[in-house]
Amino acid sequence: MQEARPIKTVAIIGAGNGGCAAAADLTLQGFDVRLYGRSPETVAPLQAIGGVHYEGVLGDGFARIPLITTSAGEAMDGAEAVLVMGPTQAHENMAATVAPHLKDNQIFFAAPGHTLTLLAHTLRRLGHKAPVTCESSTLPYICRKTEPDKVRVSRKSAKLRFAAFPSARTDELLQRMQPLFPSLSAVPSVLDTVFYYTNAVHHPPALLCNIGRVESTDGDYCHYYDGITPSVGKIIDALDRERVSVAAALGITVPKLSEHFFQMNYTSEEGRNGGTAYDVFHNSEPNRWIRAPKTVDHRFFNEDIPFGLIPFSELGRLAGVPTPVCNSTIMLAEIATGKAYWDNALTLKKMGLTGLSVADVKLLLERGYQ
Repeated sequence: MQEARPIKTVAIIGAGNGGCAAAADLTLQGFDVRLYGRSPETVAPLQAIGGVHYEGVLGDGFARIPLITTSAGEAMDGAEAVLVMGPTQAHENMAATVAPHLKDNQIFFAAPGHTLTLLAHTLRRLGHKAPVTCESSTLPYICRKTEPDKVRVSRKSAKLRFAAFPSARTDELLQRMQPLFPSLSAVPSVLDTVFYYTNAVHHPPALLCNIGRVESTDGDYCHYYDGITPSVGKIIDALDRERVSVAAALGITVPKLSEHFFQMNYTSEEGRNGGTAYDVFHNSEPNRWIRAPKTVDHRFFNEDIPFGLIPFSELGRLAGVPTPVCNSTIMLAEIATGKAYWDNALTLKKMGLTGLSVADVKLLLERGYQ
């Protein structure tokens, strides 16, 4: 059980875009930050300068980080909170990295989360009998590393949906985590955070519809502004309707894409009021100039299909809701890339939910492993 004491020291697991943004932001807020990166090549430029340069909404400056390491145990030793800041396809490996060092009095927080019971199931498989995890629905920042030792933070999220596993711990952990991320807002369970993963409904179709452009120009266009035309937007809107329908069948109320982006401060009132994906992205200032991927071998497929669209399809199957647009998008991407996205996807089996009913899943999320 976590001790109810203020968080002063945090271990950030992951030195990519989100990890470096969080390291800069939390250092500026006065927290003692330790930064862990798995790859020596990623960590070395940060170690060489003893921190990370930042620019954007945090201002322009340098955040000195006392410990930057490739040892998870060293980073986590004495930390009150362990923040997993990595892509969802890395969650299983990151949980395995953390598991040998995680203490019962340390908060385990993932941003983004939305992998339902994957983290807790992995920790349990590796010896934690009744693991407690918490998460936000998305990364707290729109950010990119512009150099190996520099991160640009374009926007901080105005609303981060937060839940714990088991959900009985949500209020207590929210109170402890809000000093780090004030925009955290409680939702009933981690099932609620899954359906706010809207990258899954716009990244794959936008990339799929622009494959020729990516391959002929090396992605020399603005992905969201140029790539999401009115027709591409209609496919995104159809996928979004399936997301909302599956959530509703599981008792979860989620806003459509346009409202969600407005709440996150990622689009304007014009984008929200227009109501379509095309309106959303043509009124999204923080996404306006983001370039397209240089190749289709990119996280827009590699993460957002196996850890976004496939869980939507799986949960639709669990709830008895057809997802033909979702399944068709997955199939076409598999044909185009030659990749078998289902093989390592976030399936019910990987989350430890095989054979459970909707009622069984809800009971597990509420009570945890007993």
